[in-house]
Amino acid sequence: MGDLSLASVLALKVEPTPGVFAAPNNTTDLITCAELKGNIQGITADIKEFTGTKHRPGPKVLGKTFEVSGRILLRGPGGTTPPAADVLVIGRLLRAACFAESIVSVAIPAAPEPVAAGGTTSSVVLGATAAATIDLYKGKMVQLSHLGAGKKGLSMVRANDASKLAVLPETSDTAITDGNWQLIKQIAYMFSPGDGPSLSASVWLGSRRVDGVGLAISAFKINLPTSSKNSQDVPSIEFTLTGDVQGAYDDQAPMPPVGLAVPPFRDGKLWIANKQLGGSSVTIDFTAQVAAPPNPNRPTGSEASQTTETTRTVDMTLNQTTLANFDDIGMADEQGYYPLYAMWGLASGNCFGVLVSDMRFNYRSPDNSGDFVTNTGQAFVDGADRTINLVFGFPPTF
Repeated sequence: MGDLSLASVLALKVEPTPGVFAAPNNTTDLITCAELKGNIQGITADIKEFTGTKHRPGPKVLGKTFEVSGRILLRGPGGTTPPAADVLVIGRLLRAACFAESIVSVAIPAAPEPVAAGGTTSSVVLGATAAATIDLYKGKMVQLSHLGAGKKGLSMVRANDASKLAVLPETSDTAITDGNWQLIKQIAYMFSPGDGPSLSASVWLGSRRVDGVGLAISAFKINLPTSSKNSQDVPSIEFTLTGDVQGAYDDQAPMPPVGLAVPPFRDGKLWIANKQLGGSSVTIDFTAQVAAPPNPNRPTGSEASQTTETTRTVDMTLNQTTLANFDDIGMADEQGYYPLYAMWGLASGNCFGVLVSDMRFNYRSPDNSGDFVTNTGQAFVDGADRTINLVFGFPPTF
């Protein structure tokens, strides 16, 4: 009988020592993955030896590389309290993409606290319990009762200063000088200038398992498609990992966890440049380059693969609105920095926030080929210190 394609499973584990295989557990390290591929590619050298005839020999096979790619749907772990560090398997992938994992296991403050005076429609002065540390809360999710009840009150901190003033990526109808604030329990993945860890992977395809070692991110995207009447898709992360083959074995695929329902991107928030906008999709693309330092002491002749460069862009397809409401041409002319904030979810532990704290607009093109006029184009993310953030939220009310 043939092997079934549906019996394809992925397991990931962080390598304590880069390039040294850390065997994934076939229970705790599994993650449900769509479009999973595991490709072994030969390394060849076409030396072109002379043979005394017009017929040359084939290239010399010198080794092999391993590439793992797929799409992981964004679903949370559930519950009311974040799991411990390194438990979320999708978090390992984010860490490999240079996101630092920050866990807020106890809300700050423990109970919602009144905000202080001095806020504006796009900023809030946090209360007495807040620390006066610059950007301590940058990239974190905060609940503000002034903005609304439950998840409507969820926002993220674009920046904060020593006076406890927190700048927001959205705009309230009135100055935020009343109501309570609380930094909710959360797992925040914040883009960092530091290096991410290398990963080991096991990829089951039917009855065969291939193990990969020294894997680094070579492609990475966060996709936020709007789930609407005319478009049916859900938020996800697309990835490609590149490294070496540790080994291949006969091993029947295990069953990955089913997990919670995947929250569609709707009944939430999309704010761009502090304007609430509609549109069909937002994609954050980390165009990456990967390389492996040569080392003849290693069996493969190379050390573990490393991500050597990323270029971050935000692709947006938005409903066209008036320039008076959203002047994307003026923002591209100015080349200033503006935020993007998206929030959606179904319950505590299955709630998400994405914040791009600072991006520069390129010029956008109108498209009238459909029923409605849209504008498509990119924005560029220059910085690397918490300029892109993905939060798994555990709000006390939803």
